[in-house]
Amino acid sequence: ALAEGGHHGPGRSPQVARQATLLGGGLYLVVGLIPAGLGLLGAQLLPDLADSEHVLTRMAERYLPTVIYILFTGALVSAILSTVDSTLLAASALVSHNLVYSCRPQMSDRARLITARVGVVVFGLVAYGLALGAESIFELVQQANGVGSAGIFVLMVFGLYSGLGGPRTGLATLIAGLVSWGYGTYIGDWAYTYLISLGTALATFAVGAVLERRPG
Repeated sequence: ALAEGGHHGPGRSPQVARQATLLGGGLYLVVGLIPAGLGLLGAQLLPDLADSEHVLTRMAERYLPTVIYILFTGALVSAILSTVDSTLLAASALVSHNLVYSCRPQMSDRARLITARVGVVVFGLVAYGLALGAESIFELVQQANGVGSAGIFVLMVFGLYSGLGGPRTGLATLIAGLVSWGYGTYIGDWAYTYLISLGTALATFAVGAVLERRPG
C-alpha cells in the first residue's frame, strides 16, 4: 500500500517524487524477499512435501496454533482476493482510459462508467479462462509477468533514455512482443519464449524508429 501511494500520490516537488519512487521500490524488494525466504526455509523444513505450492499453508499448519492458523488462512485468502480485485480494476481502467477514451473523447460519463464495468467483466472472464488452462500457480505467475512485458520494457528503456520512435513504432513494438510471446507460449512451445519476444520487440522498435523519425 505504501509503495502504491508513492506511485499514485502527487509529489510536491521532483525531489519528493524521486524519494517516493525509491522508497516504493525498496519496499517492493523488502516485501518480495519475505515469500522468497519462506519458500527457501520451507524446502528445508518440509523436504517431503508433495506439492511445493502448498509450502506456506503447510508450514503455518505445522508451526502455528490452531486459532492463529485459521486467522492466517483467512488473511491469505483475503489477500489473494484483494489482489485479484485490484488487478481486474487496473486492467479495465488502463484499457478504458488509455484506449477507448483516447479513440472516443466525446464519450459521456455514463458511457465511460459502463465501459469500465464491461471491462471488468471481460477481463474477469479472461482471467477465469487462463486459470482453467494453467497447471499451477507458478505457471500463472510466469504468464502474468511475460504477457506484453517484452514490448513494454523496450518502450520504457528507449522512451526514458532516447528520443527515438513515435506512436506507430510504440504500437508496433507492443503488438510484436505480445504476438511473439503468445505464439511461443501456446503454439510454438519455445524454450526461451520471453527472450525471443524481447528480441522481436527490440528489432521491431529499431525498424520502426528508422521509418518513423521524430522531427527535430
